[in-house]
Amino acid sequence: MRSSNRRPGRPCLLTPERVDAIVRASAVGANTVLAAEAAGVSRATLARWIARGRAAAESREDGHPADPREDAFVDLYRRVEQARAQMATRALARVLQAGAGSLVLEERVRTYTDPVTGLDVEERQVRYLRPDWRAAAWWLARVFPEHYGPNALSFDQVLDEFTAQELHDERDRAGSTELAGLAERLQLALAQTTPDTPAAELPAPVPSSPA
Repeated sequence: MRSSNRRPGRPCLLTPERVDAIVRASAVGANTVLAAEAAGVSRATLARWIARGRAAAESREDGHPADPREDAFVDLYRRVEQARAQMATRALARVLQAGAGSLVLEERVRTYTDPVTGLDVEERQVRYLRPDWRAAAWWLARVFPEHYGPNALSFDQVLDEFTAQELHDERDRAGSTELAGLAERLQLALAQTTPDTPAAELPAPVPSSPA
């Protein structure tokens, strides 16, 4: 008789402490390798956890019943995605501020007593980064690569393509008009010819004179 006792399975390495470590690393922009090292696991293990959580989350969004065994992986996936999105949003805001010259480099607050009024006055001094067009160019090249990326066409190239397309369309319209006119003339000619029209009579043959 086979014994029903089974060896306990290997405990899951995905602990709440590791989840927190992975999320903290992701929140500062760490890639998968660094986030895995921060949690003390391999990159392959972390990638497998994230993929498992994503699959379970998408299954739940599609209306399938949730499997409680997947809760930890879903929580990891969603928290990492949120942390990375928030980090990217903050970084993008700083890029745009650098392009516009509104990025704060230093801020000081000085408090003194006005000698005339005797009131306490708070004076705030802010030093901004000088506007840098390269930050705006970087943003444009990645958000609108078809217009501002390395493979974007120049204005003259776009204009040439537009002109060539217009000429092609004009030829197509002219050809369509010509074909429509030809078809109309053919229909008119066929309408003028009816089956009841008698064939033209041929002249009678001239008898040959006897030799």
